[in-house]
Amino acid sequence: MKIFSTIIFCFLFACTGFAQGSFAWGVKGGPTVGFQQWNSFQRDPLYRYHGDLYIESYDGEGANALYAQIGYHVKGSALRNRNGRGVNGQVFQLATRTFEFNNISLATGFKQLFDLNANKAYYFFGLRGDYTLSTNLQPFDRNNIESAYFPIKEGVRRFNYGISGGAGIEFMFADLVGGVIEFSLAPDISFQYQQQEVVGSLVTDPFTGQPTTLPERRIRNFVAEVSVGFRFLRIVEYID
Repeated sequence: MKIFSTIIFCFLFACTGFAQGSFAWGVKGGPTVGFQQWNSFQRDPLYRYHGDLYIESYDGEGANALYAQIGYHVKGSALRNRNGRGVNGQVFQLATRTFEFNNISLATGFKQLFDLNANKAYYFFGLRGDYTLSTNLQPFDRNNIESAYFPIKEGVRRFNYGISGGAGIEFMFADLVGGVIEFSLAPDISFQYQQQEVVGSLVTDPFTGQPTTLPERRIRNFVAEVSVGFRFLRIVEYID
């Protein structure tokens, strides 16, 4: 929570500072590929989307920048191509299950630029804080036999933090209007989901009817994103 509050403060401070001089701002978004590791097991990727509003300092063409951004990001994982067995022993393919966490993300960091012909290439690195607005875990509650195997909403951690980094290209359409294409990676440091061990006297195996123990479950997010967007310049000139 302290780290998330620090990131919010840095975001607001950056926006206030940028607004006092020249700055660039824009919108970007695109596809997201989400990965999750449940304890030591990697789940299948989740294919979703994201969108961001960003602002960054501007000290002239080619100058390095500080940035801040806020956006909506769907993270999670999936289970695909899993087989089940019916009461008659027949094997069949189970439907795909997704585990989705709808997050608001705040990020601040620095951006290093390089010349790339008539365009600008860059890489960036920053700190990020997430707040989970909602999930799709409601069906996996304690009254459902699947709660023994899948995450439940009670284990979701609303505040999380991590780092973000990536690279991209800036190009101009006109004097003050341009575009961006960007690839980024965003691993979480904290756990999106944490459920303590539940002892056998409190849980019944839905298939055997015998008491069973649910091991501790920890889930951490990692996403890869491709963004395409617009970039607008606001130039402030001081005249003596």
